[in-house]
Amino acid sequence: MDNEKIRKLRELIDDVANSSTKKSAAPYAQKLDSMVANIIGDLNGYTAGKLTEAVIYAKEASGEVSNRENLLSSMRNSWAVFESDVINGDSGKQKK
Repeated sequence: MDNEKIRKLRELIDDVANSSTKKSAAPYAQKLDSMVANIIGDLNGYTAGKLTEAVIYAKEASGEVSNRENLLSSMRNSWAVFESDVINGDSGKQKK
């Protein structure tokens, strides 16, 4: 996965998480879901899971929620693991 895709994914995750309402997050979430669906098949289960977690936390953090900071922290942690795996070449499925 190239750096531009990683940057765009992160931008969409941030757009979702930082939306002031769930409704305003919806268009970003739709684009994010589409992008994730296109790349997740190329990832190993662990890395795909971390990306999925980051997306879920971002969606949960959008709007007015009481535990926003915890959700954002969890989102950032999941993203960091995903990004590290991708950058270090540990994200792909094992070749048989």
